Amino acid sequence: MKPKFGKAPSLPMIIFWRIEHAAILAIKAFLLCLPWKARTAFGRSVGRAIYLLDAKHRGVSVANLSAAFPEAEKEKIRELSMRSFENIGKLMIEVIFQKRREKTLLSLTAVEGWANLHEASKGGRGYILVSGHFGNWEWVAFLQSSLGFPLEMVTRPLDNPYAENFLKKIREARGNRVVYKRNAVKEMVKALKSGKGVAFVFDQNFGEEGGVFVRFFGRPAATTPVFGRIAARMNVPVLPVMAYPDGRGYRIVYERPIVPEKDLSIEDNSMMIIRESTARLENAVRRVPWAWFWMHDRWRTKPPEVHPNG
Repeated sequence: MKPKFGKAPSLPMIIFWRIEHAAILAIKAFLLCLPWKARTAFGRSVGRAIYLLDAKHRGVSVANLSAAFPEAEKEKIRELSMRSFENIGKLMIEVIFQKRREKTLLSLTAVEGWANLHEASKGGRGYILVSGHFGNWEWVAFLQSSLGFPLEMVTRPLDNPYAENFLKKIREARGNRVVYKRNAVKEMVKALKSGKGVAFVFDQNFGEEGGVFVRFFGRPAATTPVFGRIAARMNVPVLPVMAYPDGRGYRIVYERPIVPEKDLSIEDNSMMIIRESTARLENAVRRVPWAWFWMHDRWRTKPPEVHPNG
């Protein structure tokens, strides 16, 4: 629930936001009384309940999985869909408590490719860290800032400003800074010029004018061009990072940086970066399909029809 652009929120909307925020705080207080396994089990149960009750998003998830894995049987598709919802429920619990359980989470996290982060940031230059809604993408930024590499996190604010403030405090607890997408380009350029890392999650449907289409699981997906164009124009590396669920914790993999090529134009470099980032994400999702955000309508925006006579 959010007001129309440029309009002040109504009193009923503010009341709803307050109630929603109070519910989040009450659930957090309740969960503090439970052991950690019970908390994550609660999160999975919430995700499972949403899967059963939310026919719309369940349908989107099943349709997306069926298109991505046409050889899979219907039962396998339903299993992956439900596990995806359960993963999101567990993720919400992990994010709420990641500051409180920081040391424990660190002990349960394996990091691979740390040298690639040093390569991308060597000489104090800026870089763009990219990931998708895969595993626990929030933990990547929190962990990195805890280890001395804070990020400017480009995010879309929640509709509820009170819930957004709650989440923002968690995200910024160890030195990261939240940058909202409305001001993203200006802030990204400023941060990169200052030699900072910028975190960008790029795998949501981009239905606005100026989007580019890249193939993701064999279908054209409307994608934001922002991170590719900025990287190409400023000649900074793009660093894909994936947080694979690994038993009780995560295996965070820093992949080799994607670097603009000298013999390519800015636009060609931009598309190369976007395609390669998308391919890296698809590779990760194929390895652990249930860890991705299948309930998002990623392929909603269709490419314009091409007519043979122009």
